[in-house]
Amino acid sequence: MKKLGVILLVLFGCVGLKAQQRHLLENENALAEIDLRQGALVGLKNKETGWAIIGNGEKDACSFEASVRLADGSFHVIDASTQEQPKVMATENTVTLVWNSFDVAGKKLEITFTGTIEMTADGLVYAGNIENNSECIVEQLSWPLLREVTIPADTRKMLFQYMSYSKFNTVELYSREAGRGWSHLPENSFTLIHNTKQGLYLSSMDHELNEYIRCEYELFPTSEYAAFVGGNLSKQNAGERNRMRTQIKAARMLYVSEHSEEALVPFIIAPYTGTWHKGVDIYKKWRATWFVAPHRAEWLNHVNSWQQLQINSSESRKNFKIKDLNKYVDECRKYGVDAIQLTGWTKGGQDRGLPSHDLDSRLGTVDEFKKAIADANKKGVKILLFTKFTWADLTTDYHEQYLPHLAWSQLQDTCVHPGYNYNTYTQLIGVNTRRFGIFCMMDNDLRKKLRAEFQKCLDLGAPGMVYDENQHHAGTYLCFNPNHGHKVPGFLYKGADLLGREFYEMCQKSNPDFLMTGEGPYDLQAQYYATYTRGEYDHDPVLRYIDSEVPIAFLVTDHNDRNRVNACVANRYSISYEPRNFKGHLNEFPRVLKYGQQVDKLRKRYADFLWNAEFRDVLGAEVTGKGVRYTVFHNNKTGKKAVVVYNTDMWKSTIATVALKDSNSSLIMVSPEKQAPSRFNGQVEIAPQSLIVVMEN
Repeated sequence: MKKLGVILLVLFGCVGLKAQQRHLLENENALAEIDLRQGALVGLKNKETGWAIIGNGEKDACSFEASVRLADGSFHVIDASTQEQPKVMATENTVTLVWNSFDVAGKKLEITFTGTIEMTADGLVYAGNIENNSECIVEQLSWPLLREVTIPADTRKMLFQYMSYSKFNTVELYSREAGRGWSHLPENSFTLIHNTKQGLYLSSMDHELNEYIRCEYELFPTSEYAAFVGGNLSKQNAGERNRMRTQIKAARMLYVSEHSEEALVPFIIAPYTGTWHKGVDIYKKWRATWFVAPHRAEWLNHVNSWQQLQINSSESRKNFKIKDLNKYVDECRKYGVDAIQLTGWTKGGQDRGLPSHDLDSRLGTVDEFKKAIADANKKGVKILLFTKFTWADLTTDYHEQYLPHLAWSQLQDTCVHPGYNYNTYTQLIGVNTRRFGIFCMMDNDLRKKLRAEFQKCLDLGAPGMVYDENQHHAGTYLCFNPNHGHKVPGFLYKGADLLGREFYEMCQKSNPDFLMTGEGPYDLQAQYYATYTRGEYDHDPVLRYIDSEVPIAFLVTDHNDRNRVNACVANRYSISYEPRNFKGHLNEFPRVLKYGQQVDKLRKRYADFLWNAEFRDVLGAEVTGKGVRYTVFHNNKTGKKAVVVYNTDMWKSTIATVALKDSNSSLIMVSPEKQAPSRFNGQVEIAPQSLIVVMEN
């Protein structure tokens, strides 16, 4: 750690020594250099690899950028280079910079921005405060602002990744010319920029959703670009891309109104060395300081499987009635399925009548439904009610009572979800698509109404729900409706967090074992919700790597969808059977159902390795083979490892070699078809869409 004997107080009108214009901040992994004349980050180095992350030093460096709307309505973008130099206080680990005014359109505005940059053991943390004593609005502030992030010399691909829908969303920054894009924080938890060998971790340290930040990337041509583009060799060795710079910024959507003050949430930048797991480990370390797992019903501690079943569609295609539900329950008992996710039971059917959670009277009576739920529970099958609280169906005869609770855009337009097209020809071509009004959940009166709708689910005696689309608000992040009692604008995701907390408290009073599941929740929602997710088998299971225990159910919908079944084993997911896109019977796809029963039997037999274990993704083993995927588990009781290996090829067998790192134990092998252990000698042939498990003996 760098040692400084004194605190420097620098007022640059009085200081001419260049040595006092730079300040170094250092921890075990990173070395940062701050230009004190404007607070710009002009150097950032990964000490382990030598990667000089920030390029061009002073040439393009800038500490902040701000968007300001004046009282006359005009909009202006400023940055630190156009402002007077700040007052600076520098200590061993921290630099504090104070801009006492903003110069905007020839006017000096009474806005004080205090920015802090602190080097902690975990990384470089940006925070601060804005005090606005002017008549303008500070709409957005980019702090930190990295004008050029370099590409390491050994890079074939540079990726921009963030967690969405339980997995990674990935943009290629290099060698592709990516343009501009962003992740949403804290919704997406963190952002990684990496080349698979080393990277940069960026995240807001905000688990209470106090501030909406867009972590943006943008590519800009350098001065050499125009002369080079289109030439004979311009595409060779990523020549055009190498003449572009990559800007990264934390764009804070603050909207600090006139005569008000706003504290900035901490934002961390940290280099790391290794695969994406090392970057996520930074998040996991911080997460452990605040995350408390919710109470979960005991049945979730054991291997379990689900069925999703639609009883009614939005176009009144009624697949069965409440009195027929017992037939599906008995099928679940027969095939060892533990829960039914019942979709479309509410007024109007799936995605209609929202947010009403009254039973559709065409399906049966409330008493019939309560009895069916209770009878299913006695048979060991949990009825999980499909719910949705994020929209108001604007085609209902009662939607007007919800109009005051809808989010507004900055132009005071009502925010609307385009709706979905199902089943009928008229709807498939958009003739009678139902539009949804987007709720502002920062509205206390709205949440009171939604709690009343949720209470209907609890009153039915159901053991759980699956809250569909709880993870997004159709691209609406901020609400400018001044009638909701929140700061204008309000952050919709904070309102959703409040609602989740309130739902959870209702469950603790009514039925602590009530399972609240959401569709692909972001990680902050794991404080309240389990996860139901859809997607392909070959995703990176980031949420599972973050939390080995959060319940996650994953769809299986095809007649021979063994790769998704294998992904459930590899990622510790519950299988969610969905024949005919959740409109059929379990016996309609006997091959995949039989295979699912086999793998769940295997998981129950070796639960300490495959269920009650720490998920390590690919860490701790080396596996090779064409078309092979694998994951590693640590037995929490013994510390021994297991490797789930599966062949994704649908037609051909493959030879896989498996070696466990740092292991001197003999190895055994099991499979769904051969569950008794046999000796493993390092190599095995795996049939198409099949798996084996290698375990330390």
